[in-house]
Amino acid sequence: MPWGHATQRSVWHDDSMGLLVTLLTMLDTQCAVRIENPQAMTLALFEVIDDASQRRRVLGQDERYDLRLSHGAYWIEARHGAQVVRLPLPLPRRARLPEVLVVPVSPPPPPEDGWCWIPAGPALRGDVIGIGQEDERPARVADVPGFWISRDEVTNARFAAFLNAASAVDKRWLSLESRKIGITREGGVWTATRPNEPVITMSWFGASAYCAWLTKTTGRAHHLPTESQWEKAARGPESFIYAYGNIYRNSGANQESGRLREVGSFGQNGFGIRDMTGNAFEWVSDAYDDAPPPVPGLPPHRVLRGGSFVLDGMYLRNSFRMYHRPSVRADDFGFRVAREQEKKR
Repeated sequence: MPWGHATQRSVWHDDSMGLLVTLLTMLDTQCAVRIENPQAMTLALFEVIDDASQRRRVLGQDERYDLRLSHGAYWIEARHGAQVVRLPLPLPRRARLPEVLVVPVSPPPPPEDGWCWIPAGPALRGDVIGIGQEDERPARVADVPGFWISRDEVTNARFAAFLNAASAVDKRWLSLESRKIGITREGGVWTATRPNEPVITMSWFGASAYCAWLTKTTGRAHHLPTESQWEKAARGPESFIYAYGNIYRNSGANQESGRLREVGSFGQNGFGIRDMTGNAFEWVSDAYDDAPPPVPGLPPHRVLRGGSFVLDGMYLRNSFRMYHRPSVRADDFGFRVAREQEKKR
């Protein structure tokens, strides 16, 4: 596929508009991209060919690049000394794109153990391969500010520490009677029997309570990731369909196994994050906007992402959305944590 040189029109693919819009989208094969690099980092542009191969193009250290690229999946590697940051540059055909896609490049903050930095810039959200649910459309590319996300799902060991620190344990947080939970209580002390597995039977309320505790104990605001944050992190810089690639592989993650695995049992994605496909479903902060009308007096449905160890391909895609009442505590429901970078004073 050649590097493009034509001008992009902003074309919105809407299934309801039928063949006309489809043909216009097919004809509109070039996209305008602006890369802003004020720190003069050394840049390389990668085009994703398939899961195993990518095409590399060295750009250099200019402070700005204006490019014309064919539809596809790209990402940028930016280097300055030992600092490296990878930025998604998604240009899918079946998605709403801005007139000019702007990619801001800046050095990452200092690394932090157990955390992965997701740089500010464009990210793909939604189904672009045509097999997703209605609530995954329309697909779009939009900016997501930079943020941190935990490398791993919250484990039994970490959640047991929270329970021991809590002044009172709310029974809505998790299902302590479940045989699958890896936490027990003896003599008034909570102990993780399977410390490195993700904590499960988790409600949205329990996940949110853990985030509030982290905020209080660290002095830094922690929260469940938003849907946009979660999907950007899961797709990696390559904007993959699954965390491990575009092709479904049983060996890629803990999926269809019927049992939970320790965090980190499978490889990391391009951002360094583990287990975003499979293992445990993960609560995110958002209310589900396509849910049935809310019942008076009850909280809105909340979203879960990532699929779990009991599911297969369709339900493990990064764009797949599931929703439940925030009080539901299923045997494959867990979570991970996000936070923003603190601004310099």
